[in-house]
Amino acid sequence: MPAYLHDFANTALAYAHNLLPVLAACLLLELLLPLGRATLASRVRGAGFWAAYVVITTAFFAAFNSLWTSLGLRPLFMLDISVLSHSEHAALRWPAYIAIAIVSTILGDFFYYWFHRFQHTSAFLWRFHEVHHAIRDMNAFNSAHHWTEEIFRIPFVIVPMTLLINWNTGYIPAIIGAILGAQGIYEHSATRISLGWFRYIIPDNRFHRMHHSIHKSDWNRNFGSGSAIWDILFRTARFPRRDEWPEVGVPGVAEPRTMADYLFMPFRRRDDTIAAQSAENVTVK
Repeated sequence: MPAYLHDFANTALAYAHNLLPVLAACLLLELLLPLGRATLASRVRGAGFWAAYVVITTAFFAAFNSLWTSLGLRPLFMLDISVLSHSEHAALRWPAYIAIAIVSTILGDFFYYWFHRFQHTSAFLWRFHEVHHAIRDMNAFNSAHHWTEEIFRIPFVIVPMTLLINWNTGYIPAIIGAILGAQGIYEHSATRISLGWFRYIIPDNRFHRMHHSIHKSDWNRNFGSGSAIWDILFRTARFPRRDEWPEVGVPGVAEPRTMADYLFMPFRRRDDTIAAQSAENVTVK
């Protein structure tokens, strides 16, 4: 137990150390260059949801990581791309660092892309993912997924990816990793700062906003988070027009507003009409 608590504390602190600067940076962008609606109330409750998310998922993964490490399983394939960054010239190393980080993100996002699509086609998984999609006042702080989603990622993303391939990226400057790691929060931010043409590689907030759109014509699009490549290849990409910033949410489903809503929403019984509307949201046309 002491070892578990030690792992839990270290993991939680590391998570917070990475999360808080990203939230602060996105908040600053939202305040300086706002786009759409983002209220103080939504940010306050979103901060609470993030706190619960970090504590619960960290507690679970501290136990899972210990068990997984003890099994000593090895991946089927090893991919070493670190040689790309082994140059004596800094002018060549930095493009290589960036390319390696982006390629690694794209490869990893393949597994997440298909898991995310399954979340939208499985009525069971949608009940949990719907908590995230029910958000109407979406911004960097008010963007947390339901705490169960990380648990579901284990059999669908983490285990397959870990058993299939391990790629050695070699040294990657921390700043590059931090920027790519921040993308998952930035893509929910309510700011005019976008990536322009670069969103064809890495999704930005305008691209991901279409995925959350309340309009039925936009459903089942833009599943990628770390990369837009898989959406393009599998024809689920929906690139926004310059002036597009749709309302978001799930028709007939209220946004979680209390901690009880956030924690227990998937487990509650719902009105038949709302349940039917929710089921319609997961049907791929």
